[in-house]
Amino acid sequence: MVQILDTTLREGEQTPGVTFKVEEKLKIAALLDDFGIDIIEVGHPRVSPDIFRGVKEIAKQGYRADILAHCRALEEDIDIARSCDVEWVGIFFCVSNQRLEQQFRLDIDKAVRLVTKAIEYAKSYGLKVRYTPEDSVRTEYSSLLKISKAAHESGADRISIADTVGAMTPKKIFDLFCRLKQDLDIKFNVHCHNDLGLATANSLSAFEAGASMIDVSVNGLGERVGIAPLSEISVALKCMYNINNNWKLEMLPEISQFVSKVSGINVPANAPIIGENAFVHNAGLHVAAVINNPGFYEVIPVDLIGKKRDFIIDKMASIETVKHKLKQLKIKTRRDDILRLMKYVKSREKGTISDYEIISVINEPMINGIAYQ
Repeated sequence: MVQILDTTLREGEQTPGVTFKVEEKLKIAALLDDFGIDIIEVGHPRVSPDIFRGVKEIAKQGYRADILAHCRALEEDIDIARSCDVEWVGIFFCVSNQRLEQQFRLDIDKAVRLVTKAIEYAKSYGLKVRYTPEDSVRTEYSSLLKISKAAHESGADRISIADTVGAMTPKKIFDLFCRLKQDLDIKFNVHCHNDLGLATANSLSAFEAGASMIDVSVNGLGERVGIAPLSEISVALKCMYNINNNWKLEMLPEISQFVSKVSGINVPANAPIIGENAFVHNAGLHVAAVINNPGFYEVIPVDLIGKKRDFIIDKMASIETVKHKLKQLKIKTRRDDILRLMKYVKSREKGTISDYEIISVINEPMINGIAYQ
């Protein structure tokens, strides 16, 4: 069993230049809850008054998803989160030797006491706790194990292993989770950043090794270049691992488009799954095969995520592509018309052929002074 935690409203708002209004956060949270997200991480309520309002408003909506607020290992942070009526707090504190020495001026034993005190305080008020040893994957294993064990014994419900700077590879993170699972009997999250473009691969590798919850954000938003995208993780779990969590995958385009609109971050055309080109085919050989059986060149059923398949007409097109396009446009043609259109298509060195051009060529043998006979 694997679950998904979406952190668009916390990690996503750390994307350079991205902020959400409270009403936008409420809409995003509602979409995520309808989709079937298990935990929605809604922000760090001590950061600003509007984040506090957003956390509090979302927490009182009565969503099926659990609501988690982000906190430092400080009682005052936990108090503010508690006043928002969230179910979970996500407490974070880095215990790598370098951070402890250069930033916090603490040794590992003092850090353990700090973290466990915060966890015990949160638990005393009935909160569920996720503890994150920030920059987990670059933390010395002995320190990572010590703090994770102490957090668990203090009542932490989950430990989140964070690849904070996207430094891992699938093999390395798999091995790390195997080791942790052998040494600790606790539920693990994985939180992977995408600095090397490996966030999705690393997250899935961690899942294979035993992580039972994966952190994502819509469109992969997050600090620097972001984290694993909701679309990639949820669809991969469904299509590659046969996970049936009743996620409404057909909502992915709607969720992506709304978050793109309010974040101001456009989705690239070639983005997997949600990009404009995800189910658009071009080369003639591909199109002919897909018309016969989409599975020849598609790993994801297009209906699964509520999108439509399309074909591009340009110089790469085959006669099968052209015939299919004419059928889509409900244009009845003779063989001479098709051959004339193919001649026009192949003459175009650059760019795609619009539906308007196709109709023009069929109706007018002479285009721009050139005869396509």
